[in-house]
Amino acid sequence: MFLGCQKMDNKHQNLEGDLYYKTWLNFASFYGRQDSLYLHYIELRDSLGIEELRKQDSIIIPHIELLEEHKLLKSPFIYLKTDSDSTFIVYMSKKDYEPITKYSYQNLIDSGQKIRLKLVTESLTDKLQICKKVISIEKIGGETLRKQKKLKIEEYR
Repeated sequence: MFLGCQKMDNKHQNLEGDLYYKTWLNFASFYGRQDSLYLHYIELRDSLGIEELRKQDSIIIPHIELLEEHKLLKSPFIYLKTDSDSTFIVYMSKKDYEPITKYSYQNLIDSGQKIRLKLVTESLTDKLQICKKVISIEKIGGETLRKQKKLKIEEYR
């Protein structure tokens, strides 16, 4: 067993933690969002230019640019909280994400369980990871955590 992150090589690391639910507004990608929101962003970027958008929003636009650079704009993602209380956004392929969709926050709360994940990830930033391989997804006893806090993209830079 390992705690939190364990480096495997210069690019990949093992990441272990619990599925973590966010409430209120969160923006980690356009996955699951209405296409009109994504199209509106593209129209603004094309008409105003990325530099002007950066001037208007110095937090979310660089985040979106990073996602674009790594082709993650429409990728599914999860929040993962490690044993050391670090929280990560982990971007996943649709295939890797699909098994996680069968768990609902309310059902986990009602049953007194949580989802424990072991992943191989590649670091994008200190708080953003890309899942390269799912080692395991387990439903175990424990409290499913939920964070109730307003959006803070700067926490994930």
